[in-house]
Amino acid sequence: MEEFGRIGIIGIGLIGGSIGVEIKKRKIAEEVIGYSRKIETMEKAVEKGIIDRYYNTPENVIKNVDFLIIATPVNVVEKYIKTIKETNPEIFFTDVVSVKEIICKKVENILGRNANFIGSHPIAGSEKSGIESVKEGLFENKVVIVTPTENTNKKVKEKVKIFWEKLGSKVIEMSPEKHDEVLGFTSHLPHFLIYVLLYLGFKNNKKIFKNCFGSGFLDTTRIGKSNCEMWVDIFISNKKNLLKWIEKYEKELKNFKDYLRKEKTETLIKLFENSRLYREKIEYGKKRNI
Repeated sequence: MEEFGRIGIIGIGLIGGSIGVEIKKRKIAEEVIGYSRKIETMEKAVEKGIIDRYYNTPENVIKNVDFLIIATPVNVVEKYIKTIKETNPEIFFTDVVSVKEIICKKVENILGRNANFIGSHPIAGSEKSGIESVKEGLFENKVVIVTPTENTNKKVKEKVKIFWEKLGSKVIEMSPEKHDEVLGFTSHLPHFLIYVLLYLGFKNNKKIFKNCFGSGFLDTTRIGKSNCEMWVDIFISNKKNLLKWIEKYEKELKNFKDYLRKEKTETLIKLFENSRLYREKIEYGKKRNI
């Protein structure tokens, strides 16, 4: 408990709220103090036992905690970095947004290269959002990527790694640039493609019978229920990598379309078999000889 003292969480949605639940359950802090733009969210967080108490301003949270987690949408993180500079520039802190290069640069530009910060990204999201979606055990056995730069303080890195490990997560390191390239493919591209696919359905709604949507379509498009504003901010923040992956996808789609048009049965079977094996490798890893 003494190691983390008072922990502050700015943003009490799915990720921030679930972090609060785990901190309290695992007793790794003396107190969890929260802040949200909506008073009703903070009141509900106390009522549900997600946080111990709250302050009505982010300034008061930042002044009165030993370790801070920013769990807001990417487009408002800069605002809180500026607040940190004005109120408690020496504080140890991390963020949990799914774009890292832009956040790390903002921290260095605003607080300087010696800021007590390292970026984090728990790979533990959901299509759900908000305090009603808070889930116990969300980070258990999940990967958390921390993104040190050449200027990252080793003490901060170790503190943040220990924090996530105490929440039951496996921590790996990646540069902010590599993180955004990788997550551009594994997370941002799928969300972008699913939104486009669903928009195609929306435009052709009169031609598609609603009782023809099977579990395959529903399972595949589940992430299309995610918060649109949040995801547009992510897409734009990682535009460079997302556009690169979209272009690669378009190239492969064109190839596969040509094979289909020419009825290249054996070619399609071989390629789809590689796709299937890759999917199994992702899910089962070393558990199977793939």
